[in-house]
Amino acid sequence: ITFLLSSSFLLSSNNWETSPAELMVQDGINAMYNYEFENAITILDSAWEIDNTHPVTPFVLIAAKWLHTQTKEGYDASYETINSEVDATAPIYKSLISQYPDKAEYYLYLGSTFGIRARTALAGKAWLDVLYFGYQGLKYIRLAQDMDETLMDVYMPIGLMEYFACLSAAPVKWGASLMGLSTDCEVGLKHLEIAANESHYSWIEASNVLTYAYLHIERDYLKAEEVISPLVNQFPGHPFFFFLKGELLAKTGNWDELELMMPKLEAFAVSGPFIQQNECKLKLAYIRALKALHHKDYAATIEKCSWMLNNYHMEFDWLKGFAHLLRGQSYDMLDKRELAIIDYKEVLKMDEYYPEVEEARNFIKHAFRE
Repeated sequence: ITFLLSSSFLLSSNNWETSPAELMVQDGINAMYNYEFENAITILDSAWEIDNTHPVTPFVLIAAKWLHTQTKEGYDASYETINSEVDATAPIYKSLISQYPDKAEYYLYLGSTFGIRARTALAGKAWLDVLYFGYQGLKYIRLAQDMDETLMDVYMPIGLMEYFACLSAAPVKWGASLMGLSTDCEVGLKHLEIAANESHYSWIEASNVLTYAYLHIERDYLKAEEVISPLVNQFPGHPFFFFLKGELLAKTGNWDELELMMPKLEAFAVSGPFIQQNECKLKLAYIRALKALHHKDYAATIEKCSWMLNNYHMEFDWLKGFAHLLRGQSYDMLDKRELAIIDYKEVLKMDEYYPEVEEARNFIKHAFRE
């Protein structure tokens, strides 16, 4: 999770209530979050033709085109899409700022455009570029906040950057401090919660980020439930909101509710382009592995985790680390200690902020026992 969709579609009362394209923009956003990317792009292009001063449309188009390219052509092609779209979109916002220097939304979305450019830098672990584009984005977002303190959506990118800085290594924290960002995780989460609860549009992406944070890092499952359920209810076509909810149910032992959701998860796993299908299948296998481990079916857990590791094509490697941990625990329960340690050492390659890393260190010293 990065500056994905950044400030996520802020529209102040001076614009979204009066723009003749607003309803169409909302339709485009809903289509995008329901994974109807081609439809979303068509709708948003039409909205821009109706009102080429609408503050959110160019930014949302970057996100829609990026996700469309990612699912159809792969991750590398999607990075090229982000870079080219940012190059084309930043001048649009700069032109709007020159025409309407008092409208805070344009500064916010120019900053968000630079922020989403940090997405490609993050994928390549180019930390200096992450900081550079993050700084460019933050500069304009802070201007927007100073101009209009009622723009609650600014708390999405600010909170995201703060939380990312908190989890990062010392050099990134140092750079964030120079930019005037807090490196306190609680501050970042608080700002994301403001966006999730009080913003006009950025509640969607703020809730998405908070779900990952609460589910995978903070392990606060009650709060994860609070933020993921509205996303599942409002966007039934978004596969990964459903898989987050399914993973949450597995990790909290809500097996009956998970069973009711399984047909939907299974349907997602056999639909869509390869990249989308692969991620869905990997996450479905992980959920099934969690259930198998809970029921002490260690052979099934090993089988499902091994399948994940042999068929892994996701962009980031966190789920691979989760699979190694589950497989290592299963090997331990079968007294295959050497194999378990091999898996635990693979978990250590994950980013340090995942609790699984510390767990793996402990299991290397002392075998896992339920």
